[in-house]
Amino acid sequence: MICTTSKEILAEIKKYMDLNDIPMKDLAARMNKSQQSISQIFQVANPKISTLLEICDVLDLQIEINSK
Repeated sequence: MICTTSKEILAEIKKYMDLNDIPMKDLAARMNKSQQSISQIFQVANPKISTLLEICDVLDLQIEINSK
């Protein structure tokens, strides 16, 4: 999937979590954060790149950058 906004990236991460039965509370535990702070990240949908990378790291996902 080609994503152009952080909101789209978070939507893809959420889809992956849903398909793999990973609840927000498990993601929060893996990141040593509260479930509320993780939910806030997905609701606001404007995370720092370091936060996106941390989420991908704990879920064993990769972000790929390609040129047009």
